[in-house]
Amino acid sequence: MVDDKQAPSPMDRVWNFFTSVKLAIITLIVLATASIIGTIVEQNLPVEKYHQIYEDWAFALMDKLSLFDMYHSWWFLLLLVLFTVNLACCTIDRLPRVLKVVRNPRTRLDEGLEKSLSLADRWKKKGTVDEWATRYADALSSVFAKPRITRGPEESEEVHLYAEKGVISRFGVYVTHLSIIIIFVGAIVGNVAGFKGYVNIPEGGEITKVPVRGGSRMQDLGFALRCNSFRLETYPSGQPKAYVSDLSVINDGHEVLRKTIVVNDPLRYKGIWFYQSSYGEAGGTTALVAVTRPDGAPVRMLSLAPGEPVRIAGYGAIRGVDYSGDYEGKGPALKVVVEKPGKPETGFWIFSTPGADAARKDSLVFTFGGLNAKMFTGLQVAMDPGVNIVWLGCALMVLGIIIAFFMSHQRVWLKIARGKDGRVEVVLAGSASRNRLAFEKKFERIQTGVKAVEP
Repeated sequence: MVDDKQAPSPMDRVWNFFTSVKLAIITLIVLATASIIGTIVEQNLPVEKYHQIYEDWAFALMDKLSLFDMYHSWWFLLLLVLFTVNLACCTIDRLPRVLKVVRNPRTRLDEGLEKSLSLADRWKKKGTVDEWATRYADALSSVFAKPRITRGPEESEEVHLYAEKGVISRFGVYVTHLSIIIIFVGAIVGNVAGFKGYVNIPEGGEITKVPVRGGSRMQDLGFALRCNSFRLETYPSGQPKAYVSDLSVINDGHEVLRKTIVVNDPLRYKGIWFYQSSYGEAGGTTALVAVTRPDGAPVRMLSLAPGEPVRIAGYGAIRGVDYSGDYEGKGPALKVVVEKPGKPETGFWIFSTPGADAARKDSLVFTFGGLNAKMFTGLQVAMDPGVNIVWLGCALMVLGIIIAFFMSHQRVWLKIARGKDGRVEVVLAGSASRNRLAFEKKFERIQTGVKAVEP
């Protein structure tokens, strides 16, 4: 006995592999598992942080599997590509069948089709088939949709009316498939061409590169970003209320953009977003000291770094050595040490009250002007060229879900034929692809409207 079945060609095997539903399910499970791991394991932290959390053997294994930067790993990108190709192939494989059904619907209500439909009604009328076909076509147009009119075999006196609504609902699942493909394409583009990092910029400082992926790589911005100033606003309780950064974009030595950013109001330039993320002291806190003569004439304003002397011409040197937020109930105070040529060092506290230091009977009077803490702004820097593609996919997904779940392909057949008793036999039938309970009520209205036609 000869087996007529031929083994599938290599191309058929490849096609069958990529159109397999099993492949889609397995890929989705692996992607979901990987996403859970990526949520549990914090991504793109500095390497030293991971060493603090995990033992050496665990760190080595997780680093080899790229679990610390999983969403940029080759295997996660491969999963995205595999699922995208699988879904595209499944759609291409199944879509022609739906197109065939839509383009070539069953317009004739034969006996087999009638038996398969749960919604059907029969009645008889006097007159001619063509006369009633015209009347029922007009009635069906007014209560449902304009029908297609086809005739039965030449030897039979028979006319079929076919009307439908919501054909687009057949394509809802494919619009959803397309949206998922577009979303994954956007994710792949963002994965390959985008980046995300964090950077701290001290007041007055600027950067041209950003550390990304846990600091393992530096991303060149192609321009400079400068922090002109940082301001922290607090509630009366001292809790942070808002933190504000004044940023400038410097390109080719010129300021091309300046913006004050706050949380959720980022700066954007050349597709790169700068979000306000954190803040802190950059170090180098200085104390401001106003120097005047006993008669109140100003001499100069000093900025004292901790322990570093500042010389005053014709007087000596002064340095700040201690600070108190409320010294002996007199408010903020700074302890300074004065060195005069040929004299021993003298230490004393100065206050913010003007003239309080005049009691020392010195040639100069010092007034504490407060601390000037230099701050840094912490920015999250992100570039995702695929984000607009993802948004397009999300919009299509909403459209696809609406079409697939809230629309229905409704079909109505009306068969008009000459019966054996000489009267005109009428058969009305209908079906809906979903929400059949709602269609049953609609079918009753169609019945009423069609039967109401007068001879």
